[in-house]
Amino acid sequence: MYNSIYPIQIKPYVPPQPNSKGAVQNSDEEKENARSSTLNRDGQNRPDTNNATDPNGRRNAYSHNEFPNGQKTTIDYSKSKVNIAQILTDFKNTAIAIGSPPNIIQEVEQYLSLAETQSLKNEPNKKIIQSNLKNASTVLDDFISKTLNKKSKVVENWIDALFLQQVDYKSDPETVNPDFLVKLPDKETGDMKPISQALSERAEAATQRNAQKLQEEQTTAEQAQQETQTSAPKVYIPQNEQVKNAFLNGKKYAAINQPQKAIESFMSAIEQAHMLGDNKAEGMACYELGQIFDRNDNLEEALKYYNQAHKASDDYNLKARALYSMARIYDDVIYFEPAMDHYFAAISYAGEAENLNAQTKALADIADMYAERYDAAKTHEFYDTAKSIALETNNNKTMGAIWSRSGDSMTLLNEKINALQDYKSSAQFYEGANSYTKMARNYEKASDIMYSLGNKQKALNLLTKAQKLSEKTSNTDYTKKLSKKLDNFVKIS
Repeated sequence: MYNSIYPIQIKPYVPPQPNSKGAVQNSDEEKENARSSTLNRDGQNRPDTNNATDPNGRRNAYSHNEFPNGQKTTIDYSKSKVNIAQILTDFKNTAIAIGSPPNIIQEVEQYLSLAETQSLKNEPNKKIIQSNLKNASTVLDDFISKTLNKKSKVVENWIDALFLQQVDYKSDPETVNPDFLVKLPDKETGDMKPISQALSERAEAATQRNAQKLQEEQTTAEQAQQETQTSAPKVYIPQNEQVKNAFLNGKKYAAINQPQKAIESFMSAIEQAHMLGDNKAEGMACYELGQIFDRNDNLEEALKYYNQAHKASDDYNLKARALYSMARIYDDVIYFEPAMDHYFAAISYAGEAENLNAQTKALADIADMYAERYDAAKTHEFYDTAKSIALETNNNKTMGAIWSRSGDSMTLLNEKINALQDYKSSAQFYEGANSYTKMARNYEKASDIMYSLGNKQKALNLLTKAQKLSEKTSNTDYTKKLSKKLDNFVKIS
């Protein structure tokens, strides 16, 4: 639980290990263990639905307190959300509590200020907030490491643990959840005390002693995820009537946003499919269950069921989708290596299934991860591979999407000419698919780059083209937006 600057006592989820072909290996024992995790601890062959809902009717996923590999965590995910304002305040107090000098506190507060500014927006960007918190934690950990003359990641692990919880990234300073208040240990007794009290009592404590206490408590934080679907093969419909009815009911309830009923239906499908030995139905129900938890930001439970879907099923497409979903969550919470491992595993299974669309999407995600780290060489390397495979699909929408995403990454890397070429190619591919909105968006982005390069006339021409294309669609809001942008462009030119 978020109640201490000491990192949460959890062990890392070990990502799937690729074999010589890059595919994830699963022993029979692992598969059986994965299936048995849906059974009750009392030995009954049915999913555990005791105390399964929160006040909003959603399954209380995090009460399981374990990760897909069976390792335990002391995080209590059944608690309500913690607000970002509380986290930022406690982070500042933590920097003081460990005896940080003024220059360190100033540097930390610069990052926290950026995070706070983002949190005050109507629709905060979670990634920007998380990145700045990570940067601030790195500053504090570097200070602790130098003080101890020993590598420390205690603050980063604390922040990582927060990312696994249900955080409200829209700032509300009036919201204080007492269950999530930061507490510090008393230097003599070790008892946990509110930070305001602990700070006054520890004002005379030496920086090294504080840092050593933090270091002694350090453990490695777990990783989490959020999903974007890799591929869209036809949904498998189980043959057994009971499994089929439970599965279809789950799909129906999920579609009308009744997650608790959907969970119960998919749980029933998993139980019955397991008893019948229908691995495909069991895996598909686990995947659908993972999606429900994922959409509700119950990351630990989503991770558990995606992993179980991958292990239970022999279907390569489903394995690829489950692993991709796990990778996306790791990517979203800025866990580079686990995200990379799962993307590669997804690519391997997509290759076994000859699913070229899934491979290109995962390769583009990897390239985007490198672009966000301003690694131009790796970004080009993976987008070149993604483009080569996209061409093999001979699908204009797939090719248009990959070239457009590449243009976005080139823009991020400030490679404006390459970005313009990518947007042009993407628009041409989308023209072949009669995707006028996608064409318009590419021309709009190209217009922005042209304007930044100082070529206002070409920028105006591209924006005009985008506006005319948007008129061929039913997206009236986008058409109005472009018209307004065009009017403003004319006024300032």
